[in-house]
Amino acid sequence: RGELRTSTRLLRGEQPVWLERGRIAGGDALLESPVGLDGHTVSGTLLAAAPEIEANLVSACREILPDRGEGAITRLPGVLVARYLGDASEAARHWFVALWRLLRPALLQREAVEPRIWRT
Repeated sequence: RGELRTSTRLLRGEQPVWLERGRIAGGDALLESPVGLDGHTVSGTLLAAAPEIEANLVSACREILPDRGEGAITRLPGVLVARYLGDASEAARHWFVALWRLLRPALLQREAVEPRIWRT
């Protein structure tokens, strides 16, 4: 039952670099479809935006694999997209944190110190 509606818009200045909208209703065929959630219960997206995302950084991200489930990394102009699909929210979180620890210093030249709020 219920419905999930999602909308993500990432702008650089006035220019959109990522636009995504989705809708999945309870009982929707997308929940079981291979082009949807394929029967999995957890999905997630991490976006990293920068003027330039080097190919070697993308390769390093692709070497980090989720403990369970599946992860995929896509590089678009100025955006890295990481997608998780599986059945374990903890595995998704660990994978995204591992990617963030690699991406933060590389893209922002800042130490990857986890915010305290992530532990609440």
